[in-house]
Amino acid sequence: MKKWLPEGLFKALYRLASRVYGAWQKTADAAYYAGAYVYYTLILDRKNLRKIKTVRRILPYTMVGRTGLLTTYDAAAGSEKAGLPGCFVECGVARGGSSALMALVARDHRSGRKSWLFDSFEGLPEQTAEDEYQEPLVAMPQDKSASVVAPGYCLGTFGEVESLLFDTLGLDRDNLFMVKGWFDRTLPEHCNKVGDIAVLRIDADWYESTKCCLENLYDNVVSGGRVIIDDYGSVPGCKKATDEFLQKRGLKVSLQFDGRGGCSFAKP
Repeated sequence: MKKWLPEGLFKALYRLASRVYGAWQKTADAAYYAGAYVYYTLILDRKNLRKIKTVRRILPYTMVGRTGLLTTYDAAAGSEKAGLPGCFVECGVARGGSSALMALVARDHRSGRKSWLFDSFEGLPEQTAEDEYQEPLVAMPQDKSASVVAPGYCLGTFGEVESLLFDTLGLDRDNLFMVKGWFDRTLPEHCNKVGDIAVLRIDADWYESTKCCLENLYDNVVSGGRVIIDDYGSVPGCKKATDEFLQKRGLKVSLQFDGRGGCSFAKP
């Protein structure tokens, strides 16, 4: 369509389609959560009812879609059920919803499992040539916390995330560690402190950021632990970094896709 339409008309139609899709997605997700809540309540399925309640609790604090959140919950809960050693780690925290979700799972299971949160808390960094970055066709919002793949966006401040974890959700400060700074500085300094990892969730968007996370933390993931790459199917640089890492290491893994751009796999 872009080839055949004038640039101005194409951008206008793209913006309209984006708004319609966004509104539809929110409506569809709300209907799913409401329906699932009623269904699991009626059939007395406590396990899945707890999942829906927990995910709904963090919805105001995340940019991640429904299937991505359910994947994250299942990875954390699966680690608890299997008794895997290690902590939960998220690289690219934004407003803190996904990290909070994993920490809530640990609290529900009374495991005392630790969580590490790595982020600049300044939004996304600059992209590189590897990202094949293109300016968004939609108008750039002034709100830097918006879910826009561009430098400075996807912002969650340190104070906002801290307030969510400890004031809003009442999580244990002794079990959560927030590390502020760019990955190329913080991850090499903290990888030994982090120790074993049961779930590594990477939501870093760009090529260099994703590459840095994998190179510094993948070896910490225990056998059977889950690695979640949130932007694998939606940001070219992220996919490139992941594919290169797996190929370089000679890793044969089964990627499981969440239907919205994310993927996950179990460490062999």
